[in-house]
Amino acid sequence: MAIFRQLSLGMKAALAAGTVLVSIIVSRSYLAGSLELGAWRCLFRLQLALFANSLMLIGSLYIWRSTVSNLSHSPATESVCFKLWKMAVVTFLALAHSSFFTMLFLVAEEPYLFSLAAYSCLGAYIIMLFFLCTLSGMEQAFQFLAWRSGRVVGSLDKTRKLALRPALTVVVTAVLSVVGLLNAAQPPAVKTVEVPIHQLPPSMDNLKIALLSDIHLGPTVGRTKMEMFVRMVNVLEPDVTVIVGDLCDSEASTLRMAVAPLGQLHSRLGTYFVTGNHEYYTSDVSNWFALLESLDVKPLHNENVKISATRAQRGGGEDGDWICLAGVDDIEADSLHYSGHGMDLEKALGGCSPDHTTILLAHQPLAAKRALQARPDINLILSGHTHAGQIFPLNVAAYFLNPFFAGLYQVAQTTFVYKASQRTFKIDYSHNRFLKDGQPFRYISGSIHYFRVPRFYWKDRLLKMKMAGLNAIQTYVPWNFHEPQPGQYQFSEDHDVEHFIQLAHELGLLVILRPGPYICAEWDMGGLPAWLLEKESIVLRSSDPDYLAAVDKWLGVLLPKMKPLLYKNGGPIITVQVENEYGSYFTCDYDYLRFLQKLFRHYLGDDVLLFTTDGMFEKFMQCGALQGLYATVDFGSGINVTAAFQIQRKSEPKGPLINSEFYTGWLDHWGQPHSKAKTEVVASTLYDILSRGANVNMYMFIGGTNFAYWNGANMPYQAQPTSYDYDAPLSEAGDLTEKYFALRDVIKKFVKVPEGPIPPSTPKFAYGKVALKKLKTVEEALGILCPSGPIKSLYPLTFIQVKQYFGFVLYRTTLPQDCSNPTPLSSPFDGVHDRAYVAVDGVPQGILERNTVITLNITGKAGATLDLLVENMGRINYGRYINDFKGLISNLTLGSKILTNWMIFPLDMEDAVRSHLGDWDGHDSGCRDKACARSSSNYSLPAFYVGNFSIPSGIPDLPQDTFIHFPGWTKGQVWINGFNLGRYWPAQGPQMTLFVPQHILMTSAPNTVTVLELEHAPCGDNGLELCTVQFMDRPVIGASQTYSRLPPHVSVNQDS
Repeated sequence: MAIFRQLSLGMKAALAAGTVLVSIIVSRSYLAGSLELGAWRCLFRLQLALFANSLMLIGSLYIWRSTVSNLSHSPATESVCFKLWKMAVVTFLALAHSSFFTMLFLVAEEPYLFSLAAYSCLGAYIIMLFFLCTLSGMEQAFQFLAWRSGRVVGSLDKTRKLALRPALTVVVTAVLSVVGLLNAAQPPAVKTVEVPIHQLPPSMDNLKIALLSDIHLGPTVGRTKMEMFVRMVNVLEPDVTVIVGDLCDSEASTLRMAVAPLGQLHSRLGTYFVTGNHEYYTSDVSNWFALLESLDVKPLHNENVKISATRAQRGGGEDGDWICLAGVDDIEADSLHYSGHGMDLEKALGGCSPDHTTILLAHQPLAAKRALQARPDINLILSGHTHAGQIFPLNVAAYFLNPFFAGLYQVAQTTFVYKASQRTFKIDYSHNRFLKDGQPFRYISGSIHYFRVPRFYWKDRLLKMKMAGLNAIQTYVPWNFHEPQPGQYQFSEDHDVEHFIQLAHELGLLVILRPGPYICAEWDMGGLPAWLLEKESIVLRSSDPDYLAAVDKWLGVLLPKMKPLLYKNGGPIITVQVENEYGSYFTCDYDYLRFLQKLFRHYLGDDVLLFTTDGMFEKFMQCGALQGLYATVDFGSGINVTAAFQIQRKSEPKGPLINSEFYTGWLDHWGQPHSKAKTEVVASTLYDILSRGANVNMYMFIGGTNFAYWNGANMPYQAQPTSYDYDAPLSEAGDLTEKYFALRDVIKKFVKVPEGPIPPSTPKFAYGKVALKKLKTVEEALGILCPSGPIKSLYPLTFIQVKQYFGFVLYRTTLPQDCSNPTPLSSPFDGVHDRAYVAVDGVPQGILERNTVITLNITGKAGATLDLLVENMGRINYGRYINDFKGLISNLTLGSKILTNWMIFPLDMEDAVRSHLGDWDGHDSGCRDKACARSSSNYSLPAFYVGNFSIPSGIPDLPQDTFIHFPGWTKGQVWINGFNLGRYWPAQGPQMTLFVPQHILMTSAPNTVTVLELEHAPCGDNGLELCTVQFMDRPVIGASQTYSRLPPHVSVNQDS
């Protein structure tokens, strides 16, 4: 006992730590089986806390001596400042010591102030101790070298010297601690690494594994962060997700709610877990296994699973087409004698043949080294543990103590080394170029709109674009496509923009994002949602408070989804456009642009490259450009390229030349010939652009389809058709064209294009003629189309006022006077938007049409029913008239009288066609309202026609794409199996056929074709004859024309 008293405090602390360590080993070896499980776990946690604090006490004594005791002889020790300093050091050390008790006994679902403070102090404690030891070692080394050389070492005044060390220590510790805290507050960066495994089965080529490690749920990480991690993983759409240990720092019962978000992980072939050292320090691992299995996360407890291209199972895939995914317990379980646990490589790899790909999950790199020594045939080992780069100085120790530190290593045959580095994309103004990761870069891009191409075909189209030599793609994000109703967001299936961008990333394509909020794009209302017009006085694309509030809310949903996909975060998005061609809009509101700039910076960061695009006229650049947004231009073929880029140089004297929209073709309008741009002219202009070192995006590289009602329109009112073929290098159906190969040949002159076969044009099939029978007229089906009955109003209401944003609305009133003689029905203020099919007591009278027919003579008796079926043909997408209200937007007159007392029927065509088609065969329309219970004997059109066809059997690779043709039909809408293909109008053209993608067709049952004919069917109007449509293996778009491209704000003289 006397000897113990004579020991220094440091020696006593070391002796205490050794004693606790011995007690841990003894209890693990001899008491684990005899103690009740709960008591045994509590004992171990207490031992672990005492052991850690005993070791820390040695360091705390050294810190105290260096920062307090050595100053005790100074005259300043009696000052209030010194007493406060001592209290601060005591508090700091007490919080640091409490961190282990917090981890082992005081964990909650979310971190709280005390736990965060304790762990922050623990990090600062480690930094401070390291710095003090380093400083002391340097002093001792300096003195030793001076003594060896026989030189006399000068010294500072003793008081100054004693004060300098703690002051310097505090400054260094504070700086490094703040850096560490800022680093910890950042979301994790996603790193993408390609691993070349030659044994991988062909069916599993491009297998994507998401690796999570060292999450450490507990004092500093809770449910909120776990939800963020899960969202980031799901954005990547991995085939397999693996969690390689140190998931938790406490018991499963305590962290049950914090870990619950793991149940939302979406991995096609499963999610798997192996233990880390912290699982054995802090919890009963069996409870964690049970909890994880309830969340559909499979623990690999020295075991493996066989994963095939379609499923994970214990037996493997068909014909041995599988990989072996194995997991071992952490090696710390051996050191701790944790009952039933320990690294057992032989058991874990049981059944994993050297002939198959083997992937091993092992938490510690030391375990990975042992595994490779025992089984060198393992193809890939995934580990964690080192926290590489997370906190200094532990990262230095981790580097020297572990055989692998960070990144990708290949240890057999050839050597691959992956070093994670900061990804950057910025402008080099001194050399007029982009820098990607510090290297000169030029993009050659093409536009593809994911909202115009079915998700089923995204990969096919993107791969064709890559094989043309493109290294980037450009896409818009239409607000109305994702928020069709206020607050109701759609980001799944064909709306899954995150998946589309990630798919481009997987194929090695960068992404230029154009999220608007206004996009033009010949899309309904330029991508702005129609419900914005519910406030009639709203000024769109301006600093109108109502508009800004809606934009703020929308971008607050969209941009956080885009942030993980930015290039700096491991994604493919290199630049982001703000607004679109704003210089062409009449408001010229710089406050609006500044608002958008601030919003984009807030959500995406100050280092993201934001840009604008405007037409190649100086006045457009003046209103469209803003300091802090890089200004680019757009122009098409046959243009003076030098003059066009000189316009950009007036806004951007330095920086890369960029044509953000190089037009490869042009859009169509109903009733006009199909637009075409000569291939040789487009190719020549592209060569001219690239030869100047400029960056270019080809608009469009594939146009796609305006399915359903999504087409836009221009003023004076001209609606665009369903096809958005655009005469692009890839056709509407994704077919390779002459223009595709011509542009590829140009690109080959400047960059190396990918080798290998180009994906072929998708096969098409002519399914032939399909007979359709007349089902019901719109009037007969009113009870189904408008089950809630009509809205009654003295005067007509617009589509917006009845919350019908697309499609059709039936307006009904009665004739207030006898019209035996033809009487003019007029819209004196051109208030029919866009096309009204007029009938009196079911007898068609004609059509009122926007800008064209505003007066129509009708006949009928007083009190007869006057119906106007009004079609929204697509909202204006460009210019000052985008506040495009639909329906009867002003009063109608009959003779000189204003018509009143309207019954207004918003028609839900989509729900009726998809859900209630089988109810239509009877004579009962379902109408229960006197307003619609009229005699329908005179009604013949508009009407629904329906027919079925089956995919032929015995022919391989069916179904295939096809085109539906409407010989003899006039105008209407068509659905196949409930999917709204869009509008047909062969009476006007140029589009005569509609593209039918194969994924909407069925082979297991007959396919249903539903046609709404608005004007005239080829089989008469009595419904007794059968009409036909025809499925063809080629499109018919009609007569074509050529032109020299001018900006969209300049009229084009088109010659047939």
